[in-house]
Amino acid sequence: MYYRLFRYFFSLVCILFVIGCRKDSQIESFHIKAEVDTTKATIGDIVSLRIIAEESDGLHLSFPDMEDSEFFEIRKKQYLKKGKGVVFNIVFWDTGRLEIPPYPIEIMKADNTVDYIMETDPFFITVYSTIKNSDGKNLKPIKEPVPVTTPISYRKIILSIAFLLLFGYMVYLWTRRIQIEKRKEIIQNIIPPPYEEALDSLELIRKVCDVKKFYVELSYILRKYVESSIYIKTLEMTTEEIDSYSSLIQMETYLLKEWIELLKRSDLIKYAKQIPEENKRENDLEWSRQFITSTNNYWRNLQVGMS
Repeated sequence: MYYRLFRYFFSLVCILFVIGCRKDSQIESFHIKAEVDTTKATIGDIVSLRIIAEESDGLHLSFPDMEDSEFFEIRKKQYLKKGKGVVFNIVFWDTGRLEIPPYPIEIMKADNTVDYIMETDPFFITVYSTIKNSDGKNLKPIKEPVPVTTPISYRKIILSIAFLLLFGYMVYLWTRRIQIEKRKEIIQNIIPPPYEEALDSLELIRKVCDVKKFYVELSYILRKYVESSIYIKTLEMTTEEIDSYSSLIQMETYLLKEWIELLKRSDLIKYAKQIPEENKRENDLEWSRQFITSTNNYWRNLQVGMS
């Protein structure tokens, strides 16, 4: 029993010893190759620092970032294939013999903790000024200002054209509105109000001798007057239709009934050739004059009350 436990313990110690020896041998065979593409540069030039880990199979390596200094700046960091190296692009901002410090490569354990660190040798780069006579005694002549042409802004041109077109269209609408208002005023001044036109027409038919023609004109004058005043198309309606839709006509009830009776009597004279009494014609003419005056006052008062 104790012999068996001793054998297991001895085997475990041997395995750990072999692994440790193997790891030590890997670290001993592992080495770093570092190089720069040039040792001379001018301010602003890019110097490439290439670091390659050779014989690193089986090792987990970490390439940390290189910090900027007061003399140079790390422009770019690029890993090589399979993670076996790294390339830094460095730009120098000072003149003289400047040092790139040693770069550490970290060998990691299985738990991602640092086991061992190996560093490269430092590199010295001689950086020259871009001006040959850096002592400043010979100054370069002042260059003349370079003429700058203003770029054409097509967007501003398009917006300006659109604004001008819109402004012109607004002016056109405004002038047209003024012209329409002036035309309305002219038309209103030329065309008399409906009641004046109707009263003038009544005076003209007074001289008509034919009874039938008289009542045809009288019926037309009253229908046109009502249509022009309250915008109901009584000229296109028959007397029966006017009577049927009398509720839509805003007029005093007794005047509406008397007007419809006059229209019916006119229809009988026009179509049935009925002859009215001798004084009826003059009475109908006088009644029509009073009808126009009364309804005009009624509609005018109605508009004032609504406003």
